[in-house]
Amino acid sequence: MSRPVSLVLKLMMIAPLAVAAGYSAVTLTLAPTATDSFFAWRMSPVTAVLLGAGYGGACTMLALALGERRWERVRVAVAACALLMPLMLGATLLGRGTLHLLGGSLLAFASAWIWLAVHLAAPPIGLIALGAQWRVRGPAPTRAPRLPWWVALPMAGNGTALAAAGFLLYLRPDPLARHWPWQAGPLDVRVLGAWCLTFGAALLLSLAEAELRRVRSGMTALVATGLLGLVGLIRYGDHVSWTSPGAWLVLLVLLTLAGLGLCGFGISWMLDPAETRRPLEPPTSLRPL
Repeated sequence: MSRPVSLVLKLMMIAPLAVAAGYSAVTLTLAPTATDSFFAWRMSPVTAVLLGAGYGGACTMLALALGERRWERVRVAVAACALLMPLMLGATLLGRGTLHLLGGSLLAFASAWIWLAVHLAAPPIGLIALGAQWRVRGPAPTRAPRLPWWVALPMAGNGTALAAAGFLLYLRPDPLARHWPWQAGPLDVRVLGAWCLTFGAALLLSLAEAELRRVRSGMTALVATGLLGLVGLIRYGDHVSWTSPGAWLVLLVLLTLAGLGLCGFGISWMLDPAETRRPLEPPTSLRPL
């Protein structure tokens, strides 16, 4: 038997976050130069396309997670979202003066309040959804042998580096914003830091899973984010100061995300054994209170 994914988790957390991520991805990717008119705050088109890439990857990952039936196939994706939501809420509250909460165009004003409301509601709703998942009974899945060092080392190294960089960006956005390779404010830097920290934590959690087939939705998110970010960076490269080392670090991060995702797909076919269909316990089966 294998532990199923709670329908409550899908309906209350995964599906709404997929829709919200998809909306943000489309708007930021298609109109990155007009954020002052339609988005929650004004940002550089480079920041907009990078955030759009992150949301595009998240939307893809969550859409794939909706089709999964087994908890071990979605728990890293859910954990990443559970980390990103409070980080984004903290960034929003700390940078609330940058949001169009008190003025701007009608669409921007409405977007700012909707953005704030969504991020205030997401953490408590997520806790309820995770509580429902916790009550679903099922045996722990069998663990695959540990990943070989030549797979584990890049995942651990890149995950740790991304998490550390994200932590720094999140905690010290003001001085870093003054030396950013394109026009950016503290809120922009802190939000980008939240994404870096989330990607780093997701890589470390994927390493702990020890079976790459279980985190294929996350690999898709890495590839989508990396490729969309690279396209956006090339498209608005004239807004970037390429003499700054930070610009090349951003480029390296995007290449690393795409490369790790693509390599993960190939390596998973080599390392992981062919799966056998295992029956699922009914999702209505709950832990005894």
